[in-house]
Amino acid sequence: MPEISPETVRSEVARFWNAFSAKNVEVLEDFYAHVSVGFGSSSTRSEPGRLSATRRQREYFGSSSPIRAQVSQVDVVMIGESAAVASYSFEFHATRATATGKSEEKIRNGRATQVFAFDPDGRVRIFHEHFSLPAT
Repeated sequence: MPEISPETVRSEVARFWNAFSAKNVEVLEDFYAHVSVGFGSSSTRSEPGRLSATRRQREYFGSSSPIRAQVSQVDVVMIGESAAVASYSFEFHATRATATGKSEEKIRNGRATQVFAFDPDGRVRIFHEHFSLPAT
């Protein structure tokens, strides 16, 4: 099995947010391992990673409004040679589709944790993800 590096993880975090901001659902879905799970910033329960990518497509990608995201320094903790945890804060702004129309979503000081590891095919994927907001 190849080794994962902090630089690879930081690059994958940047690529993730670039795909999200570009509304590229195929690339976004491909980030998640088939057995991945995570929590969104407003989730009350976990969901499969690829389902969260599909939900994001439904909520954000149909809008003509741009998605803007900015990520802070990404701290990486290695878990052996083939897995790592990325932790960082982020800002996010988008127009979100709701049952009653559209709403603006602005997240300041969001927190993210993503666990990256090699899948059985040797590709780096997200196995766990947790986005949260600080208590106000």
